[in-house]
Amino acid sequence: MIRRAEVQDHPWIVTTGAAAYLDLGDYTRILPSWLEQPGVLAWIDHDLYGRGRGFAMLGFYVEDPGQVAQPVVAGASPASPSAVVIADLLALAVLPAFQQRGLGSKLLHHVIEVTERVAPTSHITTLRLTVSETNTGAQRLYARTGFTVVDDSATYDRGQRALRMARPLATPRR
Repeated sequence: MIRRAEVQDHPWIVTTGAAAYLDLGDYTRILPSWLEQPGVLAWIDHDLYGRGRGFAMLGFYVEDPGQVAQPVVAGASPASPSAVVIADLLALAVLPAFQQRGLGSKLLHHVIEVTERVAPTSHITTLRLTVSETNTGAQRLYARTGFTVVDDSATYDRGQRALRMARPLATPRR
């Protein structure tokens, strides 16, 4: 079952994410800073006993040409006409004991659904993410859900190569 993460879940998210992304950088520093941002939402997939199995984090940011990206609350419109609201899948991780059971797909579909719900009012057209160049399993998952590589020159904290991927969001039917 997927539920919205609460403040008391943050230590579990940080610990789980830091272990999952150990070779990519210091996520014990990165994840807490993301979780504190007003434009970041997080969800936990848990079993019937409430034990966490995986999580996903989604960030909404306003990018204005020539300005630093700023967090924005989901559903808000950009203040400047040239600004664009960006939806970014910041993190998706499943504990090793629960991998290969469809939980990553379930979390990803949940993030896509939430993003598509707020997209019309926030004028969001794309969901983006960054994935390690060596994480071919995640790349296949993202490709199966409509993500394509838009930049293959990204890097992580420790210099590992990464791919930026993006997926167009469904437009509401009239």
